[in-house]
Amino acid sequence: MKIILLTHLSGAKSYAPGEEIEVSDQEASRFITKGIAKAKNTKSHNDLAVRLEKIEKAESEKQSKLIAIQKEQELRIEANLLLNDLKTIVGTISSIDPEYKAEFVEKLHEAFVDDTNADEKKAADEKKAADEKK
Repeated sequence: MKIILLTHLSGAKSYAPGEEIEVSDQEASRFITKGIAKAKNTKSHNDLAVRLEKIEKAESEKQSKLIAIQKEQELRIEANLLLNDLKTIVGTISSIDPEYKAEFVEKLHEAFVDDTNADEKKAADEKKAADEKK
């Protein structure tokens, strides 16, 4: 993007106030925000602002997705640990009282299925309520 410098700028090359230079969109935004430069034309500045806003939104969405993926991985690890604990419990019960094992597993299954169905029903009810609000 072309910008017009408002102040002296030096680096690999020196520039005087009033000089037009071509810089990346990110640099242009930084210079304009800090008052070091102004956009050569307003349309370019507005286009830059829109592009940068889209980039920031995309980055924010990526960050949200990454957090969700990390949380899902943590939950999977926790679920696997709990399943291993349950296997250990069932194994212990089996060695102590083999007849109680079947009853315990059945009750555990019923409780799990009931909880799962309740969660699914709750999610469906929430979705229906949200759809009705729209």
